[in-house]
Amino acid sequence: MQKISVIVPFYNAEKYLRSCITALLSQDASQENYEVILVDNNSTDSSVAIAKQFPRVKVLSESRQGAYAARNTGLAEARGEIIAFTDADCLPDRDWLRNMGTTMQSAQVRLVLGSRLWAHKPSALLSMLETYENQKVEFMVKSHIKELYYGYTNNMAVQREVFDTLGPFEERSRGADTLLVRRTIDAYSYEAVCYAPSVRVRHLEIGSVWKHYQKMWVYGRSNLLSGREVFLRSFNYRERPLNRHEAQQVFEETVRREGYSKLRTRLLAFLTMLEACAYLSGQWAARWHLYRHPRA
Repeated sequence: MQKISVIVPFYNAEKYLRSCITALLSQDASQENYEVILVDNNSTDSSVAIAKQFPRVKVLSESRQGAYAARNTGLAEARGEIIAFTDADCLPDRDWLRNMGTTMQSAQVRLVLGSRLWAHKPSALLSMLETYENQKVEFMVKSHIKELYYGYTNNMAVQREVFDTLGPFEERSRGADTLLVRRTIDAYSYEAVCYAPSVRVRHLEIGSVWKHYQKMWVYGRSNLLSGREVFLRSFNYRERPLNRHEAQQVFEETVRREGYSKLRTRLLAFLTMLEACAYLSGQWAARWHLYRHPRA
């Protein structure tokens, strides 16, 4: 197994940080095969004190505000051949690193996107949305349509050689993970980016359907306000959501795999409609903000 460096940026994460660290130190991989690097990004709560209670963890600090700046600080100190990323409010499964290392054994794979679960005991409705969201990622990776590709650093692993070739993350508020995915495809191939459902983390913040819709609203708003689209276009990349036909394919595959009844199928259709509305309403809120406060 290649040595893995796990990098976790944190900012005022005292609510979840201890659970995250405990999960990382409880991996069923050999301790000699991985290191854990935490990067404080100007926390004002007890997060740093919590992190320093774990002697096996290396704790760094980064004064430039932003998760990608913090990740780059961790990257500069990392010694692993594989760089794994998660967030302080995430709980990796015990076999997270082992499954990651197995996936990375493929000669073509350079970047792995894992599956993301929610809460410890999600409701039936939340579980349905969780399954649908992961099915979207699988569809994206299999599509080989570059405009659909995006990244997420709460469950991502990258071969160190990718950073040696392409450089560290662009230090932006949004979109640097997607840029890394797109540039990896260009530098290697579509097959270099892999979705691995067995590489799992739980996003502890998402404890209800309502909380998921809140996050979708935030993503819709912040993606527009952050200039994410303009940022990606500056690198000659465009992005778009699934069109109606593609979304229908994802929906039908989710229903088929899970063996949903007619009632559950209707429920999923309703839930995904509300999800789209939450994201669009966040974008509308951003446009209204820009209308009221035009940029100079």
